[in-house]
Parts: sequence; C-alpha cells; structure tokens
Amino acid sequence: MKTTIVYAHPWDGSFNHSILEDTKAALIAKNHDVDVIDLHADNFDPVMRPADLRVFGRGEYHDELALDYKNRLQASDEVIFIFPIWWYGLPAILKGFFDKVMLKGHTYSEDEDHNLVGLLDVSKAAVFTTANINKEIFGYLGDPIQNALISGLFKTVGINNVTWIHCPTVHLEESRNNFKQEIKEYLAK
Repeated sequence: MKTTIVYAHPWDGSFNHSILEDTKAALIAKNHDVDVIDLHADNFDPVMRPADLRVFGRGEYHDELALDYKNRLQASDEVIFIFPIWWYGLPAILKGFFDKVMLKGHTYSEDEDHNLVGLLDVSKAAVFTTANINKEIFGYLGDPIQNALISGLFKTVGINNVTWIHCPTVHLEESRNNFKQEIKEYLAK
C-alpha cells in the first residue's frame, strides 16, 4: 500500500514531529511504501502568486512543487495529514497547499450537471491534529476541520473514508499519550 503523509509543522522538535516519526515507523513496519510531503522542509511557497493565477483558470500548474505534490497524491492509496490547529484552522502553509495543488481537471472535475467529482480516488485517509481546544469547541465554530476540510474539500477531490484523530490538550502528557494510543490503534488496522 502506498501511503503519503502531508506534514505541516515548522519545528522538528515539536510533538507533531514525533507523531510524524511514529506514524512513518508504524507504516514501514506494515510494509507500506511511505512518502512524506514535508511542506516546511520543502520550502513550499503557499502564496498564490500572479504567475500561479495566470494559469490557474486553465487548470495548469505554475509551481512545479505543487504539480509534484499532486502526482504523489494521485499515486497514493492512503493519505495522512499531520498538523497543529492554529486559531481554529489549518496552518497557512497547509491552506496554501490545498489552494495550489487541488486544481480543476487534476484533482476534481465537473459533471454535466455541474456537480464536482473527485479525481484523486484515495481509498483511505486520516487527519491527526493537535491543539489546546477539544472537538466540542469546533462545534460552536461550525466545525471547520470536519465540515470544511473533511466533508468539503476532501470529498470534492476524492479523498475518502477519513478518520480524524485529535489531541485536545497537547500541553498535557495524559492527553498526548491518549492521542498516541488512538493513532497506534488506527495504524494497526
């Protein structure tokens, strides 16, 4: 099985980085072909520049790294996203990843009734997030991770069967340990 991990945290001393390393090790132990997209290590530019927008409407990539990421996602059976939640949403670099990589004609299309149809055909996915708020707080805000990201964007581009595992109080050891156990159980399936 080919698993691509999309990782969005700038510091290699972070708890998110330890989750990345644990996840890679668990997948490799299951004989998965693991590909890591480390947005910060790749110096990915998340900003839509004029050159990007000039070709965006034609469904073309100006940013070669964005095109490479799209190709790697298309080759994946499973995708895992690992990132912190900052101000109730995605880190800017991950938002830019979606803006620049998820292009019409490549990751989704439109049918004759103008319904969006996902083209990635990823059969299994997970989202591992950390924050200092629990999932119930997201409910008061319209649940941007579940509704906008998982049920919206992922469904649109063909990322299916998504499991979201969240660490609500990343500063507490018990919470971190519970989170790691949930991830371990998910990866053992």
